[in-house]
Amino acid sequence: MEITIKLEDNADVSFIKKLLSQIKGVKSFDISEGEKNYSWEEIENSEDFGKVMEQSDNEYKKGNYQELTDDLLDQIFDKK
Repeated sequence: MEITIKLEDNADVSFIKKLLSQIKGVKSFDISEGEKNYSWEEIENSEDFGKVMEQSDNEYKKGNYQELTDDLLDQIFDKK
């Protein structure tokens, strides 16, 4: 099964990558920009992804996190 999400130019791609990587059942995802496609391996091994994950880990350790409920995830993905 596949899901296609189209983003605006000012979308918070780092947050979206982080969110998708934490959702149960997401096996992989590709991000494309114009003609260029990025594989999960390229994303995961990128310097930016490392920074995002480090920041996320630091915020979690400080207690700065929000648990996502099923209702919120359903709302994000417009599931009824």
